[in-house]
Amino acid sequence: MAAVLKSEQLARGSDYPQAAVYNLEDVQSRARDYFEQIQQEAAAILAQAKRDAHGIREQAKADGVAQAKATIEQSIQTTAQQLSDSRCKTAIAACEATVEQLTLETSGWLALWRNQTVQLAARMAEKILRRETQDHDETLRVWMEEAIVAMREVRELRVLVHPDDFAVAGRFLQQMSKSVPQAVGVEIIPDPEISLGGCVVRSTHGQLDQQLEAQLQRLVEQLQ
Repeated sequence: MAAVLKSEQLARGSDYPQAAVYNLEDVQSRARDYFEQIQQEAAAILAQAKRDAHGIREQAKADGVAQAKATIEQSIQTTAQQLSDSRCKTAIAACEATVEQLTLETSGWLALWRNQTVQLAARMAEKILRRETQDHDETLRVWMEEAIVAMREVRELRVLVHPDDFAVAGRFLQQMSKSVPQAVGVEIIPDPEISLGGCVVRSTHGQLDQQLEAQLQRLVEQLQ
């Protein structure tokens, strides 16, 4: 026999099963709340994404500016270094040129000073020698002997003397032939171009000028 569920049994409480009651409005409300929550979370995520993107852009911008500044500073430093190196090279070249010019000028001045000093010394020596060699005869004898001995390996020597020294030179040559064998074949020739007290000894191989002026000139050339 089928069981019969009476109304009083439904009212008795939990001891008896009850029929489930569904509230449509409650379900819709909870759905709206859940949807709003999802929208809020999505909005928050979107806002955070926008903030992150802005931060990334700002960081990239800052990094770009920093990189640009670093590049500019490096370029400035490189350019400054190049300019500094160029100026230093220019300054060094100018200093070297100045030093070289000063060296040349100093060398030129020293050479001029040396030449002038030597010329002055030669003139002073000439005056002193002329005063000290008033005895032309003795001077002629000494210089004739020096020249003949210096050219002793040469034959056919000729000694040119001033006409006023011709006789004295012949006498000296005779005396010299006793101690200097090379003097035997020497020929004495008068020449008005020769200075008093001096002589020029010639041969086929050249000559030796024993005049005071020529000897001083040789000394000057050696000193210069």
